[in-house]
Amino acid sequence: MKKDYLKAILVFLLISSLAFFIGLKVNNSFGILKNGDTFSDNEKSTIYSLTNYQWDSKTDTYYFDLVRKNENQQLELIYGKLPSDVLIDGTVLTESAFFSRQFLNSEWFSNNKIRITFNTGTDPYNTPMYVTTTSIAETAHSSFYMAYAFSLGITFLMSVYGLSLYRRKQTEKYLLWFAIYTGALTLWSVLPLFVGTGNYSLRYYAFAWCIILDIVICFKMFDIKLPGRFDILLSKRGVISILLLWSILETIFPELHNEIYVYSLFIFSIGVLIYACVNRRKGAWLLISGHALSLGLRLVIPLSSFSSSSVSYPLRALQFSKLFNIPFAFCCMLLINHIFAEKFVEAEVLAKELEHINHNLDKKVLAGKQALQEQMMRRHSLMMNIFHDLRTPLFVMQGCTQKIAKQPELLDTELPIIRERLDFTKRLVEDLFLMAKLEDKQVILEPDRVPITELINNVISACRIEGENKNIYIETELLCDCITWGDEYRLKQAFQNILLNAIYYTKPNGKVFVSLKREINTAIISFTDTGIGISPQDIEKIFDRYYRISNKEKHQSTGLGLSIAHEIIQQHLGTISVDSRLGSGTTFTVRIPIIA
Repeated sequence: MKKDYLKAILVFLLISSLAFFIGLKVNNSFGILKNGDTFSDNEKSTIYSLTNYQWDSKTDTYYFDLVRKNENQQLELIYGKLPSDVLIDGTVLTESAFFSRQFLNSEWFSNNKIRITFNTGTDPYNTPMYVTTTSIAETAHSSFYMAYAFSLGITFLMSVYGLSLYRRKQTEKYLLWFAIYTGALTLWSVLPLFVGTGNYSLRYYAFAWCIILDIVICFKMFDIKLPGRFDILLSKRGVISILLLWSILETIFPELHNEIYVYSLFIFSIGVLIYACVNRRKGAWLLISGHALSLGLRLVIPLSSFSSSSVSYPLRALQFSKLFNIPFAFCCMLLINHIFAEKFVEAEVLAKELEHINHNLDKKVLAGKQALQEQMMRRHSLMMNIFHDLRTPLFVMQGCTQKIAKQPELLDTELPIIRERLDFTKRLVEDLFLMAKLEDKQVILEPDRVPITELINNVISACRIEGENKNIYIETELLCDCITWGDEYRLKQAFQNILLNAIYYTKPNGKVFVSLKREINTAIISFTDTGIGISPQDIEKIFDRYYRISNKEKHQSTGLGLSIAHEIIQQHLGTISVDSRLGSGTTFTVRIPIIA
């Protein structure tokens, strides 16, 4: 953590120092004129700063003697805020909100020398006063107002930009504070046009307010909170209270107008940005770079006395046009753009994912619709088969009763037929009811230890009569004694349905082979017949409810035996598969987990 703080501090110091020394280099590249120096024709493009003012003990004023090389030189003064009345040959210089120009009449020169007098007892050191030729003065003055218009326009547009985004996205509170901050910069820039040259206190208030809002925007951009109840200071009421309190303090203690005191407030915003960098807040390095750049350029003016005797015109122009504020404000805007760009990318990704989900949903809906249609078709086929199988025994029984009614002596002949059809109908209804309960998971199993070998022998004994009726021999090969955990009654029902199905579809004098073997923790039970086999188009649907294979002989099956067996085996965590060759026979293989 300490290394992260040190890294952030070093980066800030490096960028601010670099900006400071670049500004200092620019400042020192412009010439200065000391009292009594001559303005040379050899450097017509230079804007000289006036310095080294002299004290006149007789008049208790400071003065500066400017000498021109010859009377053909057309010189002008460019000046900003003046410490007091300044006179040239009895003419008082008039001051505007920013820079003013004063043409130096040839009549004011005596032997090509002119005296500028300051009615003050304080050294007018670093007064923004410059001398140059008329053509250069016009260009310099125009350049300043272009820079001022650019600064004013861009801060205003930033404020509108932040406010418009906030109206669309009011959950992003930092947008409102960005709009307030850039709006304050705009107000500070435009203020001199309306308050006049004499009311400098209001300008100092505005300067301090902008720095305080600079601190607030650093907190808001990264959603950093103050500890405990102090966080109320970052609310709207808290910020307004701080602004009013500072204004009151400046009124009571005018020395707070000093730039050093106001600049000391930047310590708070620097601290917040360093904290954001250490905690890896998105965009923190961008903002600390912009802040360091702005502050480094600002410090050239108050600290220029360490390396220079005056501040050059370009730096004063940057100061008066408020361009020092632009790097940090611009970096804030870049961060906002970056945040919204990421949100747009996230929205595009989410939109693509939603589109993909909708596409898959459409596929699933279509598949579900097709499955539902197939289910409806199967249900329709099922109902038709049920109606057919119910109607047939009913018609048979109806015919038998009609015969008995006409010929009562046929009762003994027709009664067995009626009983057989009633038994079939009863089995069909019971199988349908059981299948419905199995599919709805309403059959409650009663699990216990089930010896599979004993279970198979019982099933074979129960089905042996059916086999003998068709002269079908049932052969077994039970190679192991396995025990499974399940419902013995339901497992017996499943195996019996599979064995009966094999008997039904095996021709007379055929054979059914039942085997049992073990593989690790699984019992494998096979039922192989020498019947008619199953065609490929039927084999995939063999376990469907009430599905009957084509080209089969008539028998007493309800058509639900394999479906019931399949559901029971699945509920015992087992599987059932089928392998068949048309005309050669079929093998049903059941795999079921065992415990011993």
